[in-house]
Amino acid sequence: MPKSLALALSLFCFANAGAAAPAQEPSAAPVLSGTVQDPSGAIVANVRVLLESSTGAQLQETSSDSTGSFHFDQLPTGSYRLTIQAPGFKDEVLTIKLGTKRLAPLRLTLSLATRLETLTVGGADSSPQVSTEVSQNQNANSFDRAALDRVPVFDQDYITTLSRFLDDNTVATSGVSLVVNGIEANGPGVPPAGIQEVKINQNPYSALFANPGRARLEITTKPGTPDFHGTLNFLFRDSVFDAANAFAVVKPPENREYYEGSLTGPLGHDRHNTFLLALERDLDEPEAVVSAIGLTGAIQENVPAPIHHLFFSGRAFHELKNGDLIWVGYSYENQSFGNMGVGGTVLPEAGYNVSFFEHEVNFSYRHAFSNAWANQLRFLVGHYNRRQTNRNEAPAVIVSGAFTGGSAQRDTLFTEYHFDGTDILTYAYGKQLLNFGVDIPDLSRRGGDDFTNRLGSYTFADLAAYQANTPSSVVIQSGNAHQVFLEKVISGFIEDTVRVSPRLSLSVGLRYYHQNYFHDDPDNFAPRLSFAFAPTAKGKFVLRGGAGLFYDRTGPRPIFDLLYFNGVNLQRFILNNPPFPVTAADLVGVPSSNVTLDPRLRIPYRLHYSFGIERQVTAKSTFSATYVGSRGIDLFRSIDANAPLPPNFSSRPDPLLGQDRQIQSDGYQKSNGLELAFRGNPSRFFSGQVQYTLSKTYNNTTNIYWFPANSYAPAADWARSDTDRRHKFDLLGSTHAGDLFTLGMALSLYSGVPVNVTTGADNNGDGVINDRPAGVARNTMHGPGLINLDLNIAHDFRLSKEKKSPRTLTVSLNSFNVLNHPNDVTYIGVIASPLFGQAVAAFPPRRTQLNLQYKF
Repeated sequence: MPKSLALALSLFCFANAGAAAPAQEPSAAPVLSGTVQDPSGAIVANVRVLLESSTGAQLQETSSDSTGSFHFDQLPTGSYRLTIQAPGFKDEVLTIKLGTKRLAPLRLTLSLATRLETLTVGGADSSPQVSTEVSQNQNANSFDRAALDRVPVFDQDYITTLSRFLDDNTVATSGVSLVVNGIEANGPGVPPAGIQEVKINQNPYSALFANPGRARLEITTKPGTPDFHGTLNFLFRDSVFDAANAFAVVKPPENREYYEGSLTGPLGHDRHNTFLLALERDLDEPEAVVSAIGLTGAIQENVPAPIHHLFFSGRAFHELKNGDLIWVGYSYENQSFGNMGVGGTVLPEAGYNVSFFEHEVNFSYRHAFSNAWANQLRFLVGHYNRRQTNRNEAPAVIVSGAFTGGSAQRDTLFTEYHFDGTDILTYAYGKQLLNFGVDIPDLSRRGGDDFTNRLGSYTFADLAAYQANTPSSVVIQSGNAHQVFLEKVISGFIEDTVRVSPRLSLSVGLRYYHQNYFHDDPDNFAPRLSFAFAPTAKGKFVLRGGAGLFYDRTGPRPIFDLLYFNGVNLQRFILNNPPFPVTAADLVGVPSSNVTLDPRLRIPYRLHYSFGIERQVTAKSTFSATYVGSRGIDLFRSIDANAPLPPNFSSRPDPLLGQDRQIQSDGYQKSNGLELAFRGNPSRFFSGQVQYTLSKTYNNTTNIYWFPANSYAPAADWARSDTDRRHKFDLLGSTHAGDLFTLGMALSLYSGVPVNVTTGADNNGDGVINDRPAGVARNTMHGPGLINLDLNIAHDFRLSKEKKSPRTLTVSLNSFNVLNHPNDVTYIGVIASPLFGQAVAAFPPRRTQLNLQYKF
């Protein structure tokens, strides 16, 4: 039996043994369950639910899930007191009498609190309590709709704003996992106004998800409501109110107009049928700033880079009499980008345009078979099309560390018909909650047309080589550019969460992973374990820890490479010291380059683990200190298996083959960190989340496209990770000054990531421009840090006198990078460049944004 499977089964048996107390109540024991919603009918997730005896003694505590539901099982008959607590709402207290007859699920509607009781950063997680629930870790980050409306969010981009709490060093080849209503997706499926809540790192070792919590962003979208409610947003920004860009001679004339809104209400006269409509229209006119150097000196100019975006989403909901919920939705998205890639050392002529559209249909069905059994089915089908076109048709010219011109040589067309789905069966009995099911993150038909490098991409070591017309290397492609394939990524999972005692909860899970095309190993079992333990019955401390294996996946591009560059379809030629330009005669007898898989390759995996302590600081705030470690094992990388032989690098071992890019799984990564986090409402005037991380990450690969500087000595690339930041501090929160205004704040203080020092030439003839000077290790230069402060000041104008959901106009003024700190992002590491050790690009300077929001 595979070791990982044996370990998982042992843990699973242990968890069940701990729960199998002989004094369990009979299966007919009463059950108390229900759903929590706000006055508009929208679900309220992560609400604290307390169950007390008739005398006030606390018996159990839980939280409403992402559907607003909660559940208490195996209760003796008798009288109970149920308390629902959520910031921004009045506490709801009910007296419940349980008899032998089954009690129908409750539907609880919370009432809004008075103005002085309302807290700005909402959701139960902004008023947190330390808990022995394994899913209630206090180093998570969670923002509900009220919180998202009060903190500074640039251009309504909530995903980017909250991604600051992700850990770059936990993100695998497949990238950050975006989970929408429980299933992986390419995007949120709704405009920002349709988002109800965003979470990061909730239940980090859950077997229900492919990625760990620090590489996973979970979005819950708004449901329909039985009464009409809506939100309208207007955003305006113009560079006349902004500071000047540090690398621009003349301030770029930028502006943006953004319109967005959502509407929910009943479908017809039946309040069990509801809908959600959302629309976004974005007209953004930014400019890229070029800061390069050519033969005649510095090149500095501003280049328009327009971004236009249209997004529409519609959903219909039907609630059955037995409490089941069905909804179906459709969304359409269309976006275009002009002059992509331009900026820094990339000249306007090397830009390219991008356009994409996507149609998507979503379906969800929640069914309760009984008080103990429930099923949640969610899936989506979609069609995606993305095209890239060069602005200019010419060979690409890359002068290392100086400028990139000529053409982008990026013509491509990719299409996709995809299916993503999850089916989770839940069984709740006594002290146990069992989840098991099937997850299909990607089942897709993908087509691709790759016309890149048709005219060649020429690399010159420096300006002198460019002036002398002597390139170091060139890459040219020709042949069959069209490929179609079916990608299949399928997982199965089982997870058992057990409340062993009121002071100890344990979760044990197992996930199986399969991806085609990559010699899939039958041993791809990923065990997960997490626990929460309170040392004393009434203490304010909780010890929490966990560990889990997480398998990587490649994404579609490496599969395209394997199909394209097989020596037959798409021919790729790499020439060292070629003439400029190369003619067809120059390619006669030149062997083509291939992409192959290492016969020993297996799917990489990462071991993540943590242990920490959580303490209740005030009634509505917590502090946590957590050690976080990870090990990346058998990580993807590429080498040239036919690299020219040292010491002269004059010939390849197989002269009939060019570069043999062999995809391997021999990389390794080691990461250790200390994470300190504060969450909640220390006073009625402030609410927020603060996180500081001290960490160190080393590796010898970055991703599946990574080549070592020397393919015969890949271990020499062991060094600081490209994303290694020793210090990372983030604050996101708001303060409330009575009826006057709300002030939202986002502060980020980061140390720099390293910069790799290279020669700028292909000294060893392997076709990869990443050679380092003799004796210089990888990532030895220290890169720039970051200091960024964003502010949002807002005032609510109440336009009606209703106590529940009054019509409100909110006027807010946002300022991003208030300190106007020059946050450089691109350092030149090419040692022969006149710009060596200098920055050529930076994050934007101070910008001002006006937001108008109307709610009814």
